[in-house]
Amino acid sequence: MKRRKFVGSAAGAALLAGCRSDPTAGRSRPEEVRLAGLSLREWRDRYRKELFDVVLPFWDRHGVDHERGGILHALDYDGTLVRPEKHHWFQGRAIWVYSFLYNHFGGDSRHLEIARKTRDFFLRHARQPDGFYAELLDGEGRVLRPFRGDVYGMYFLAEGLQEYAWAAKDEESWELALSLMKRLYRYIENPKLELPGSPAPGARPQGLWMVNLRIATQMLARRREAEIEEIAEKAVDAVIHKHYNPDIGLNNEDLAFDFSRIKGQENKSLLGHSIETLWMVQDEALRRGDEKLWQLCSERIERHIEVGWDPVFGGIIEWINVDQGCYEWPVERPVGTDLEFRFRGEHHYLKPLWALNEVLIACLNVFERTRAEWASRWFGRAQEIIDRHYSRRRYGQPGYMLFADRRMTPQPKVTRQDNYHPPRQLMLNLLALERMLAT
Repeated sequence: MKRRKFVGSAAGAALLAGCRSDPTAGRSRPEEVRLAGLSLREWRDRYRKELFDVVLPFWDRHGVDHERGGILHALDYDGTLVRPEKHHWFQGRAIWVYSFLYNHFGGDSRHLEIARKTRDFFLRHARQPDGFYAELLDGEGRVLRPFRGDVYGMYFLAEGLQEYAWAAKDEESWELALSLMKRLYRYIENPKLELPGSPAPGARPQGLWMVNLRIATQMLARRREAEIEEIAEKAVDAVIHKHYNPDIGLNNEDLAFDFSRIKGQENKSLLGHSIETLWMVQDEALRRGDEKLWQLCSERIERHIEVGWDPVFGGIIEWINVDQGCYEWPVERPVGTDLEFRFRGEHHYLKPLWALNEVLIACLNVFERTRAEWASRWFGRAQEIIDRHYSRRRYGQPGYMLFADRRMTPQPKVTRQDNYHPPRQLMLNLLALERMLAT
């Protein structure tokens, strides 16, 4: 590792640790603030217990391959291994999670070691001759599926590497993250490119702007990089001005390469993705000091939550296709699971846990700076649904149900756990709560 050359911005480190301006600071003492009926300390203590006593021990015992390196994701609620495979999404995400833990939660050397071994395992076994990375490995590192166009796993690798670089003071990881970001951006800027699940050749999914922006914001908070700044600028413009459809007041997930609306996709919105992307734009707005952009995102977050919330059973639905009451949705098979969902009508009633995790992050972002009543209300509703339907604590199990039907029918067994959205939500919310308690 090249440690001596690694330098970073102290101001950037402070931003990523959560030093955000709070215009309401001093209006009320932290002990007087109530968030969805509980005090800030009660939420802080609850989330610390969930993260450090439940989530991290679960992955430490069952998901982390301490011998070889890497993460096993095909796990049941109790940690039983369903398949000994290592998907590329989960490797980059693990590098980020454990590096972020090291950087922001006490500098535990065990966390850094898990990140290092996962990094080394994936780079050693998954890198292909063309410089891209295999999508699926077995437990020992043999390639089960080479790269077939799923770029998200490589974006997660770039995110993990840039966070690890900061933790380990490793210039090589930073340069690899930087080169990977540039290469991926060139790869997706192809009008003939057809990504897996794409509705048309050259289609631009909001999800790709999301991962580009999230990684760019984190990198730019630490170092100035002209090409990364350009990526961030284009991503913000795409999310705020191109994907937003004023006719329905929602963000379209997919646009044509020229940013026109694709026939048949004009009224579609992937609601959880939009909420997730908008809080990431808020973080970029804070990095830039752009209050107007931050406030616009706040308004659109509220709108997407209100539209996406199921008024009958609660929870965030995955998609809406406005005014298309007879629409037959493509069969949904969530990555890394054996599940299959079929829906017909205006609403796509798959309810993923990750969307609720994003509601919790977005609402606390807004509540921290504005104390908005709606943010507190939706925060409480999202957490209540997680507790009632997705958490397996009442069954004495540490895992979560990740994908559900409209009624969120309990599933006795599952084939995947999520090493990214739940711990990220807990970590980011903990940092926000600590900031509020410190004011």
